[in-house]
Amino acid sequence: MQYRLPSFLRPFLSIATASVVWVIVGVSIAALIAACRIWIWVILSVPDMAATAAVLGAVQGLWLYLAGWPPESDFRGLRRLGSVSGGILGLLGFPPVFSRSDIVTDRLTVAVFLLAAICGGIAAGLTSGRVLALRARRGRLTLSRSVLVGGLLVLPLAAVDYRLYLPLAADRLPVPGVSRQAVTNISAGNARGSAWAGCYQFKGQFSRGGGAVGGAWGPLKVSQTDGALKVLNGTSAFQGGVDDDGGFRFGAEGIDSQYTIRVLWEGKFKGSSLGFTRRETVLRGTNIVNTTRLTGTAQRISCNP
Repeated sequence: MQYRLPSFLRPFLSIATASVVWVIVGVSIAALIAACRIWIWVILSVPDMAATAAVLGAVQGLWLYLAGWPPESDFRGLRRLGSVSGGILGLLGFPPVFSRSDIVTDRLTVAVFLLAAICGGIAAGLTSGRVLALRARRGRLTLSRSVLVGGLLVLPLAAVDYRLYLPLAADRLPVPGVSRQAVTNISAGNARGSAWAGCYQFKGQFSRGGGAVGGAWGPLKVSQTDGALKVLNGTSAFQGGVDDDGGFRFGAEGIDSQYTIRVLWEGKFKGSSLGFTRRETVLRGTNIVNTTRLTGTAQRISCNP
């Protein structure tokens, strides 16, 4: 006598089965692809990858169960659903894992990691579909049902990604370099008067994508003549412009021994404070050594010592 699993346990079996498949198949494929670029990153990230894969597998198992199953004679629709849903979920798995890394990346590394996440998800999705098809429940797989179920499951997952992991992942992306054109001959803005002239104390945090850790602080002395700005940061002098809405941009290029240093400040004045992003590119000859990004705020202070 063949034992039949009670109907109320079937969705839990689908969830558990897909979770196991994602941990075994998805992590293996993603790790193999990512290891082609940085092996040590894969070793350190396997626990995060496994935990994320288990969650993604559970979501896909529920997705496949709720979407229904095709007739026994044709599982092509299920394979398509498995691969598409796996690719989408694999992409959503990239921010949680990448945001916990401490590596300094370049664009190629990010592209390889994204490829690893998507390919791992597709492989795990296809495998989940085949395994779960052996326990098919009655129903009919339709495009509209698949899209509806996928939307209900993926949107909350994407919201969690956006709220908790995307800012951290973006902070680890490579910082764009500062070109010579960006810091030379910056035009004045359309502001009038000298409302933002004065002394400020700034404080900011470095982006991990530039390889720097911690933060930096210091004084800024701003001179404003209508839309033109002259700014002193210690012994460094910058020129730029400001618009009537407070948006500003100033920078400079200098030589320090055998290095060329380009610094660009961008942000916005708001009353007695300002928010800013400072990018600094260091070159040796024509080769970029690194680019750091400092993000923070500054408060107006008295110019008298």
